[in-house]
Amino acid sequence: MSNKSISQITGFCLVTGASAGIGRAVSLEWASKGVSILAIALESNALESLKQEVEEKYSVSCLILTKDILEDEAPKEIYQWCCDNNIEVQVLVNNVGLGSAGRFEDTSLEFDLSLVTLNIMPMIQLTKLFLPGLKKYQKSYILNMSSLGSYRPIPYKALYTASKAFVYSFSRAISSELAADSVQVSVSCPAGVYTNPEVIERIKTSGNVGKWTSLYVDDVASYIVKGMLKGKNLIIPGLGAKVLFVLMILMPESLNRWMVGRSMKKNL
Repeated sequence: MSNKSISQITGFCLVTGASAGIGRAVSLEWASKGVSILAIALESNALESLKQEVEEKYSVSCLILTKDILEDEAPKEIYQWCCDNNIEVQVLVNNVGLGSAGRFEDTSLEFDLSLVTLNIMPMIQLTKLFLPGLKKYQKSYILNMSSLGSYRPIPYKALYTASKAFVYSFSRAISSELAADSVQVSVSCPAGVYTNPEVIERIKTSGNVGKWTSLYVDDVASYIVKGMLKGKNLIIPGLGAKVLFVLMILMPESLNRWMVGRSMKKNL
């Protein structure tokens, strides 16, 4: 990472799902490097808290936009709001998403459709809308949040890992399409991330592998931003996650599915 890379970022960093977890941590990480933030999420109080921390701690601008990104027109409204307010986006972080663990048959159809929609559609729409503007910069960045689970089907997380496999495939494909352009497309595939109490408890009960491959959210954000600035198309935060990734690739898919499925079932 060079100071030149940072000095070339004069536009805003737009982060979806910025009120908590990885989205909040990535917003703070970019702000710590002097980049102005446009934080988007549903929770207005959490966004106000983020805005205060960013502006007081790092002395950069933090604009906030309260939006339910599950609404069909939300991505277009976000883009139009940026146009109307002369907000130039140079870094696009498609972070918003929804996780789930359990038997596929036990969840409602409404929940399943919301999960798939939230994990996929805003990423497609915002990337499509903001890409022409991103290409105007000498260097600009897109980050899409996937998961280490995107590499293999995981029983009891069927829709989640399937949706993240879409994110991974889409990101890798357009990174090749845009290789000759100024837009750096990265996809991050973390393993476990200590975010909220529910996730922390699930990691604690997942055994030594889960604990060894998991990271705190601030560390994940640091890996992500450094990886983006270094031009990495694939960002796997942490040594443990990288080792697990290699093992997942080498292990027969059926064996991996059986082992992970058995572990997931125990923790339901």
